[in-house]
Amino acid sequence: ALKAAKSKGWPVIKPSKNGAFDKLQRLRLDGTPVYYTIYNTAAARSTRANFLHNGGGLGLNVEGQGMTAHVWDGGPTRPTHEDLTGRLTINDGETVLNGNSFHAQHVTGTIAGTGLGNSAGRNSKGMAPKANVLSHDWDNDLSEAAAEAINGMLLSNHSYGAGIQNVPDWAFGAYTTQSQAWDELMYNAPYYLMVAAAGNDGNTNNENGSPLQFNSAYDKLSGNKTSKNNMVVANGQDATINANGTLSSVTRNTGSSEGPTDDFRIKPDIMGNGTQLFSAYDNSNSAYNTISGTSMASPNICGSMLLLQQHYNNTNGNFMKAATLKGLTLHTADDTESTGPDANTGWGLMNTKVAAEAINENGLSSWISEESLSESETFTMTVQSDGTSPLLASISWTDPVTGGYVNITGAINDGTSTLVNDLDIRVTQASNTYYPWRLTGVSSNTNANGTDNTVDPYERVDVNGASGVYTITVTHKGSLYSGKQNFSLVVTGLSSDIALANKSGNQIICSNNDATFNFDYKQIGGGTSNISANNVPAGANVNFTQNSFSADGNFDVIFSNLNAVAPGNHVVEIIADNGNETEVRNIELTVYHNTFA
Repeated sequence: ALKAAKSKGWPVIKPSKNGAFDKLQRLRLDGTPVYYTIYNTAAARSTRANFLHNGGGLGLNVEGQGMTAHVWDGGPTRPTHEDLTGRLTINDGETVLNGNSFHAQHVTGTIAGTGLGNSAGRNSKGMAPKANVLSHDWDNDLSEAAAEAINGMLLSNHSYGAGIQNVPDWAFGAYTTQSQAWDELMYNAPYYLMVAAAGNDGNTNNENGSPLQFNSAYDKLSGNKTSKNNMVVANGQDATINANGTLSSVTRNTGSSEGPTDDFRIKPDIMGNGTQLFSAYDNSNSAYNTISGTSMASPNICGSMLLLQQHYNNTNGNFMKAATLKGLTLHTADDTESTGPDANTGWGLMNTKVAAEAINENGLSSWISEESLSESETFTMTVQSDGTSPLLASISWTDPVTGGYVNITGAINDGTSTLVNDLDIRVTQASNTYYPWRLTGVSSNTNANGTDNTVDPYERVDVNGASGVYTITVTHKGSLYSGKQNFSLVVTGLSSDIALANKSGNQIICSNNDATFNFDYKQIGGGTSNISANNVPAGANVNFTQNSFSADGNFDVIFSNLNAVAPGNHVVEIIADNGNETEVRNIELTVYHNTFA
C-alpha cells in the first residue's frame, strides 16, 4: 500500500473534519486503497446494562470487576483521565495523542468510564465502570488481536472502518479476504468476539452507483462489517425505557449504515443506543464531551456484553464461548422495526437485562447450553412451554472459513453463500413444524413453513402462542468441516414447574431407561419380600412407591437429588429379598450433562 501511495501520489494520512484524520491501511484485490476512518456523527446513549450494576434492580453487582475490554481505535488514549485512571493501559506502545484520540477516549469511556463527569443531566458512567481496558491504535489491528486472543481476550471494540467514499461498488456487501481473515481468527479463538460499528453512511446516496443507482436505502457495509462470526452494531436514537426495563419505543438513527450482505446474511446484527452519549474526552484529565454515531453504539454493546460474560462466569464458574454470548444477545434483543430481523437493526435493540435474567433462570424458564453436532448426527430436545410467553429457540455457531466462498473476482452483488457448516434448527409439535427467520430481500424476511436459512450462522425459531410440549431438533446439510460443529443453544419461554435441570451446580439431568422387570415371587419362597437398592450413585436418593410385597404387585423406583451426581452411566441393583432368597435386577441410570436424552 505504501509503495502504491508513493507511485500514485496518494496521501498516507488524509485530514478529515474536527482535526481527525483517515489513514491508509492496505489495498483491495482491485488495487484500490483502503483508508480507515473513525465512525462518529452526533449522539449516543447507554442501554439497560445499568440493571446489572449494584442497585440496578436485579440484585446484582456486576460492573466489570476483574474483566478486561480491548479497544482498537484511530489513536492513543489518555490513561491518566480521571474516569479511567488506574484501569486503562496503552497496550501497543503508541502514547502520543493525535487528532483521533478524542474518539478513542470517548469510545473507551463508553465502555468503562467511572462516571465522574456530568452535564445537562447526562453522566459519563460506562457500561462496565470497574473494568480494565487495553488500548491500541488501529494499525496492525488483526495481528495484534490475534496475539491478544491467544492471551485470553474475550471482547474487542472497533469503531472505525473504510470510508464509503473509498469503497468500490463491488465491495459493498461482499465477503472479502478481510472479512474472512477476522472470521478465521474468531474460529481459531472460540471465546473471542469482535464487535464493530456498522458505519454512519445511512444517509449517503452518492457513492454506491451499481447496482444501487445511488439509492441510499441499503448495502453500505464493507470489510470486516460483512464477516460471519463478529457482532456488527447499528445506531439507535435514545430509547424510551419503562421503569421495569421493558422497551417503550426506539427508532434507528437514519445515519446508521444499512446492510445486508450480498448473500442476504442479517447484518448489522444488533442495534445499540448511539445518540447523545456523554463520555470522556482526550484534551485533559477531566475533559468530557457529547458525540454519537455507530462509534458510540458499538462500545455500548461491547461493554454490555462484557457484563454478561462476567455474570455468566459468576454464576457458572466459566465464561461463555463467543457463539453463546452472541447467540444469547441476539436471542434476547427487543425487536424494533419489522417483525423479525431486518437489514437496518439486525435482531433489534440489545436488552442486557433480559439476557442476564436468562442466565439467572438457566435450567428453569430458560435454557443455555454449549453443544456439538457430529457428521450425520441429529440433536433433539423436548421442552415444555410456559403457556404465556413466546417459545424462542435459537442456535449460534462460529463458522469455519476453510472451503468457504470469498469474493476474489470483484463480482458485483455475488449472492453465493459464505456459510461452510450449515446447521438447521426446527421446532415441532404434532404435525406443526416451525422454521427459522431469514431475509428474503433487502427489506423483507420470512419464517414461513418450509423456508430455510442457508446463509446465517445464527438461526432463531419463534413460536407465538405456544402451549404444551415441543421438540427442538438440530441437524445439518451436506458435510461438516472437521467432521463436527460446536453450537450454542438458547431457549426461552419454558415452564419452570417441570424443569428437568437444576440451575445450581452443573445442570444435570437424568434419563432412566424406563425398563420393566419381573421378579419371580414364587421362586423366592413366598412370604414377604422387601425391596431395596444397592450401588446407588453417591449423592442421589432412591425411593420406592411400595417397598414390600406379600402378593403380586407393581412398584416404581424414583431417583432424586441428581444434581449431586456426576454425569455418566450408573448401574443400580434393585433387590427383592424374603430372608431366604434374593433376586436382583439392574437398572442403568444415565446422567447427562447439559443435554437431553
